Parts: sequence; C-alpha cells; structure tokens
Amino acid sequence: MNRRLIKGLIVIWIAIAVAGAYFLIYGILHGNSFSNFQFLDKSKGKIYNMQKDEDISIKNCNKISLDFSNEDIFIQTTDEANLRVVQSSVGKLKNEDKFVMSKNGDNIEIKTNNRNGRFKFHVFQFININQKIEVYIPKKYVEDLYVNLSSGDMSFNSSVEMNDIYCSQASGDLYVKGGITGNNVNIKTTSGDINADGIYSKYYKLENTSGDIRINSISGSGDIKAVSGDVKVNYRGIDNYSKINSVSGDIDLVIPKSLSFKFNGQSISGDINSDFPLNYENTRKNRAAVQVGNPPYKTVDVNAVSGDINLSQ
Repeated sequence: MNRRLIKGLIVIWIAIAVAGAYFLIYGILHGNSFSNFQFLDKSKGKIYNMQKDEDISIKNCNKISLDFSNEDIFIQTTDEANLRVVQSSVGKLKNEDKFVMSKNGDNIEIKTNNRNGRFKFHVFQFININQKIEVYIPKKYVEDLYVNLSSGDMSFNSSVEMNDIYCSQASGDLYVKGGITGNNVNIKTTSGDINADGIYSKYYKLENTSGDIRINSISGSGDIKAVSGDVKVNYRGIDNYSKINSVSGDIDLVIPKSLSFKFNGQSISGDINSDFPLNYENTRKNRAAVQVGNPPYKTVDVNAVSGDINLSQ
C-alpha cells in the first residue's frame, strides 16, 4: 500500500474520531438537539407522558397566538370556560423545553421556550422525544386564532368557528376534521398536505409549496395556490369568485350544477375535461370555458402550468 493512500486513510479516521468525540462530549454536556440523526425512535409506541397542563381565562381576549417549533399540535373546542393547553412527550422534558403562556393586552400567547428541536442526544443514542401539544379552546371564543408551526403536523380535531384564522406551517401535514368557519381563513404550508373536511369563510386563501390540497367542502370567495401537488376541491357554494393556480399537479373540481357560475380554465401542458358542456378555445383542448345557470354568475378561474384540469358536477 503506497504512502499517499495510507496518509489519506489516517486523515479520514482521525476526522471520524474527532467528529465522534465532539458529538459525544457535546451531547453529554448539553443534551442539545440533532434533527438530522435518528438511531432510536421511541415515538412509534405512541406512549406519551404529560409534562405540563395549564389554563388561562379568555376574558377580554381578542387573539390567541400559538408559536411552536417541532411539536404536533391538536386544536379542538371545549365546553370549559378557560383556554387549556396540555403538553406531552415520549421522553421527559426539561423546564426550558416546556411551553409558556402569557397574556399581553387582549392577546394570549403560547409558545415553547426552547426551539432547538425534538431530537435529543444521549450517550450513544439519538432519541426522538416526540412531543404533542393539545389546545382546548372554549366554544364561546369567536375572535382571532394565529398558529405558527415550524415542523410537525397540525390537526383541528373538531369544528371551530372564529373571526380570523391564520395557520402557517413549514413542514408537516394539516388536517381539519369537521370544518373551519371564519370571516377570513388563511392557511399556508411549505412542505406537507392540506386535508380539510370543510372551509367556510367570506374569504379564504390556501397556499402550498410542496404537497396536495384536498378540501371536501368549501364556500365563500378566495384563492387556492399550489406549486407542486394536486388540488382537489368540492364546492358547497361560491359567494363571488374562486381562483385556483397550480404549477405542477392536477386540479380536480366538483361544482354542483345548482350553482350559477362562469368557468374559465387554461393548462399550458395538460388537458381540460368536464361533464359540463365546455367550449374549447383551441384544438389542443387546453383552454376552455362554460357558463352554467342564470345570472348573477359566480366566477371560477383555473390556471395550471403542468397538469390536467378536471371539472365535474
């Protein structure tokens, strides 16, 4: 074996040893998070232990703000008078990892102190502590709700009815069981699916960068945008208009024939299909329009770059 190869191997092994020693010492001293490594996942058994349970009065509260990093969030309504938050995890949390709740003016803020992540380093193991946050909002609360989540799933486990609802999510799926009813509903995800039983609002805005959007029932006016992923929407009603844009993915729409509407669709690389009598504007059948019912008409504008548009009743 030549000397150059031997020297190269020695350098590689020294680098591995130094890196291993660093991780070991750092983990022993600090116990910080390493989200890129996972050798032992204790969350698969779904055995959670409650770490904190706190409630607060919603008197004179006009806004509830949730700000979390790497937890799964479950939101549901309750008959109780106070707002309640329960934090659970597979592993034991330090105090700095637990959420804090405060009231500033008419705003209740709930957030985690430590936003380092969910993966803790222990001696010779990477353990996924897997946290979840349960938020119980009194049914009588009908003001604003803001939810910001970096990484984790967000679930509305019951129907909620409020004024303005804003949900922002970087990585993870969003689920709505029952329905969200609000004056304004704004949902934005970067990587993950949006799945909702119902979205009912005067104005809605749904945005997804990477993932599918599936809405089983929707009413109001608004915009739906997807960059990479399919869009499937069932309309219960349209107040004035609905606009849907997709860069890469199919768009499937179901509109009851009892609604009066004007549809305009265009797909740069894809087809437009419908059981409504479409009027195609070219031989490629990637530009089409149809008018259904009697005036006044609602408008449905659909644009796709790469993907088919399917309209059915």
